[in-house]
Amino acid sequence: MSIARLIVAGSFLIALSLPFTIDSSFATQDKPVELVSKNIQVFKGMPESQLLPVMHLMRTALGVRCDYCHVAENGKYWMDDKPAKQTARRMIQMVFEINKANFGGEPVVTCNSCHRGSTKPIGIPAIGQAAFENTTRAEPREPDSLPAVEAILSRYVEAIGGKRALERIQTRVTEASLLRPKLVNPSGKPLAIEIYQKAPNKLLTVVTSSDGSVTYQGYNGKIGWIKTPNLQREMTSAELAQVRQQADLYKDLNLKNLFSTLKVVAKQKVNERDAYFVEGVNSSGKTEKLFFDAEVGLLVRRVVLNKTILGLDPVQTDFLDYREVNGVKLPFTIQTSYLDHTHYNTTRKFSQIKHNVPVDDAKFEMPRK
Repeated sequence: MSIARLIVAGSFLIALSLPFTIDSSFATQDKPVELVSKNIQVFKGMPESQLLPVMHLMRTALGVRCDYCHVAENGKYWMDDKPAKQTARRMIQMVFEINKANFGGEPVVTCNSCHRGSTKPIGIPAIGQAAFENTTRAEPREPDSLPAVEAILSRYVEAIGGKRALERIQTRVTEASLLRPKLVNPSGKPLAIEIYQKAPNKLLTVVTSSDGSVTYQGYNGKIGWIKTPNLQREMTSAELAQVRQQADLYKDLNLKNLFSTLKVVAKQKVNERDAYFVEGVNSSGKTEKLFFDAEVGLLVRRVVLNKTILGLDPVQTDFLDYREVNGVKLPFTIQTSYLDHTHYNTTRKFSQIKHNVPVDDAKFEMPRK
């Protein structure tokens, strides 16, 4: 599927401003899945946009590929030829009933609760109970001393250059390449990307594919729009809400305002370095996990948990190769990882970032048809 079609569908809207990325969990027309796909039985009423995430939640939980349950050929996925598909339906119904009886219908118990990457549930504990710490008789241990959320966010601002350096930026023009998996990009040629930002909240992203076709995604501070070689339209309310956040050139100064709740959870390893794990609920009601390098303060990883009928679907973004541009540090490599790694994973490499160059306001306006 081409980038243009993915943007039109709204299921993989590319946002390439720094450092955050657009979530991929919304669709322009989210119909009940049974109205769109054939032979839907246990997932009736589920939004169409959740179908593929739910399939990949099950696939990864069992450690298999699509052909374990499906006749994995175009036009044949709906068929019931394989017994494993019937078994899957019974197991899904069992999970629904467990969650309904015990957790108010929330997807607390999932396929992964029992399977853990195996087609057979992991029912027997491993031998070796002595390996566990005897917390009854052990000496009390002082909990790890963790900084406050405000301290972590303040240090992040200082790590990327400080408030004054960020506020001096009026425009940002970026050139980048985007590499996608061979399954969806057989040529292996990266897409060319240009990003124009202007304070306080204007954004234009231009994506040129290997065949020369161009897709535009713009926001002029009020109206968001998408233009492909085949059509032009305004953004949906869901798309607009996320692009509006992306367009804020100074959002790093006010990260806390993007969340209704935010707390420091623990210190964890990210790429073999200590990082402070901060968890919160964003303005869309989704749980996010942010990881800040404990030594230098930079944001190194972000995980967004998109809720589905069968559990949480994680999207992980890693921010790498920070470099200084006019006194502000920015990641020059951004890797985004999905459970469906063969279709959606991306690597963005930034070749050039310029600040305070002239950018005409007309660039952000929706083109006349």
